[in-house]
Amino acid sequence: MEPKHLGALALILFGGYFLANNLGILPSSNVFWPVVLIVLGLVALYQNSSRPKKTVTDDGEVIFEIDGNSAPIKALVAIPTILVVVIVSLVILGVLGPFFILSLAFIPIVLFLKLGWAFFRLLVPILFGAAPLLLLLGLLMLIF
Repeated sequence: MEPKHLGALALILFGGYFLANNLGILPSSNVFWPVVLIVLGLVALYQNSSRPKKTVTDDGEVIFEIDGNSAPIKALVAIPTILVVVIVSLVILGVLGPFFILSLAFIPIVLFLKLGWAFFRLLVPILFGAAPLLLLLGLLMLIF
């Protein structure tokens, strides 16, 4: 199998996995996105395996359309996509929960560095507002 077909095959397998999990177990509304993934994978396979487009000019010349190498564009799209998928996966798995709560502790430090001593007038409302939120986030992280 050619490397250009691996992405399409991955879409088909990914959608097929979700479709197999959702058929018969959950209502039919949960079947929509796996079917969309499978269709997108099939379309990508079809487009990759189709022949170059042929154009005939008025003079009878035949011109074949050939796509150029778009590796920089693929990298420009693939790297942020992979990064977002990894971050979302880590959030869903609960790995980034503690890091999120630790990052909330740095908000007052950044505000103090930006606002200077005027920050202390904002400190009390932030403490009263953030303490219950941090407590709820911590409890939810322990529950789930």
